[in-house]
Amino acid sequence: MDESSALSLDSLYILDPQTRDLLIESAPLMESWSNTDCGKKNTGGMEEWAKNQQPAEVEPVASCDWYHGTWQYLRLLNMVAVPPWYEFYNEALSNVLRQRPNAEVLISAAADYGMLATLHDAIRATGASPHIVLYDICQTPIRASQWYAERHGLSIDCVCANLLTCHIPPASFDLIVTDEFLTVIKSEDKPLIVKRWRELLKPGGTLVTTAMIGGATTPELRRGYFERARRNLAENAPSFPHHNNGHSAELQRRLELFASVHTRHMLKDEDEVRRLFDGFGTFSYVTTATPGECVNPTHSCQIVASVP
Repeated sequence: MDESSALSLDSLYILDPQTRDLLIESAPLMESWSNTDCGKKNTGGMEEWAKNQQPAEVEPVASCDWYHGTWQYLRLLNMVAVPPWYEFYNEALSNVLRQRPNAEVLISAAADYGMLATLHDAIRATGASPHIVLYDICQTPIRASQWYAERHGLSIDCVCANLLTCHIPPASFDLIVTDEFLTVIKSEDKPLIVKRWRELLKPGGTLVTTAMIGGATTPELRRGYFERARRNLAENAPSFPHHNNGHSAELQRRLELFASVHTRHMLKDEDEVRRLFDGFGTFSYVTTATPGECVNPTHSCQIVASVP
């Protein structure tokens, strides 16, 4: 990545001081929670690709602790896709909450508390009082979201379950929001989760989400990602006060493992996006450039879809 690309990425998103301070506080907590709360799963989870496809030379993984325990450190380096990369969220969520201030809201999986924080911004902007439920297959992002909710006086119900297989009554939610979940799950599951979202919406309900467009995560991209993470870490030492006392080697090990096994199942193109959401009553999307993870920048779709 040349200097002009770096300048372009800086113009796409800059971590604000308030979010940075919160991440400095919560990142070590998530690392600690991941050691006990990221359990083994038969199917699904961020570790599924790693268990089935990772090269023999890569440190084996049995759960998603490598992911959730490292995620917020990478947020501090602006190297993972997060809701603040997408400006449309506040307007899209606020539009729904103004029409349905007591909305039943589903957060459909989360990496940490980032999606809840984005929803919280829209709640403050509208004065709404929604009932929020978070479903995730892992306890660690649930615990992080509960930590954020308690800190900010929010009420949130949490369920640890696989959204693709667990029972939820149809037409339960006015609003479903999730960030980049479509690029977390493998290609054959994408139509299944979109169908599930559609079935879970009440009449007139709305889904708000994002999806990155791109190709496979190659070994070359993984190596480049780790090298960039290592450089960024050296340049941003004040954001990692808990690792300046001899623990930097462990953090670098975490970053290297993350780069080795983190996999985005990108959408191929905008035609695939349109096909996935064909069953909704109304559907719109806008493409936008984001800082990106392995590819910088990356183009993503900002999606709003509603049922009749």
